Amino acid sequence: MRIPVIQRYFSEDIFAIIKPHFRFLVETVVRSGFEYDLQLRDNYFNLYCKGNSIGKISYLTTKQLYKIEINYKFISDKIIARFKPQKDKNDYLVFRLSRKQLHLLFSSANLLSMANRVKKVNYQEETAFEQMLMTDNIGRSDLIIIDRQVADTKHRTKMDLLALIRKKNNDYQFCVLEVKLGNNPELRGDVVEQLEGYKKRISENFPDYKVCYQMNFIQKQELGLLNDSLTVNIVPDVLGVVVVGGYSGIAEKSIKKLKRKAPNIKVLQLKNKIDLSKAI
Repeated sequence: MRIPVIQRYFSEDIFAIIKPHFRFLVETVVRSGFEYDLQLRDNYFNLYCKGNSIGKISYLTTKQLYKIEINYKFISDKIIARFKPQKDKNDYLVFRLSRKQLHLLFSSANLLSMANRVKKVNYQEETAFEQMLMTDNIGRSDLIIIDRQVADTKHRTKMDLLALIRKKNNDYQFCVLEVKLGNNPELRGDVVEQLEGYKKRISENFPDYKVCYQMNFIQKQELGLLNDSLTVNIVPDVLGVVVVGGYSGIAEKSIKKLKRKAPNIKVLQLKNKIDLSKAI
């Protein structure tokens, strides 16, 4: 049996089991304005906080337990004392918990503790900008950011954000969003190869990407993470945009050089210009 190039969704049998177990966490994600984020992977979740992946959550079907892997830097001594996780060779703490214990580990207090540690030990300016793009574009039907940090079985380098852009009616196209701060030296040219490589990757494996993200979309709707009134049919032609934020003076010089090198590349520059006439 052929293995697809990319699978970012749950098999139907596992999804049927786990779906009711995560209502509490989905409610937390939505209530946070998506500062927390739950992304579907190949039969597991990645839980993000402030743009950082803080937990891999897998269901162990044979034991009917959840295996949760979290970087030890994000976990307090209090949480360790209560749940007694094991440490693996990559310095991740491994929890094996029942459904009921899952609620306790990801309580509001514990999530806040993890969020504070992320901010202290792993703050990255570009990741923070990416997170703001995610949260500020929730609820749209013309542009749906469907995934982040996207890799597949053939390619390990990761696309920053993958969006679905409405083309017509229920037809949507893939759009790769490469996120850069204005002072990132990659804006001088390296980003061209990155973006074109990502677009080519999806185009050459379009049937697998289409199946993957239509399933991903449907399962997110069923979980309550996306608007359940939308229908998405993903069609060919892959778009790509470099989204540039901040550091306008440096960014404008880099963008000019970039456009000279690759005139057809799409660049969206977001500026933090203060316009007091718009103050409310």
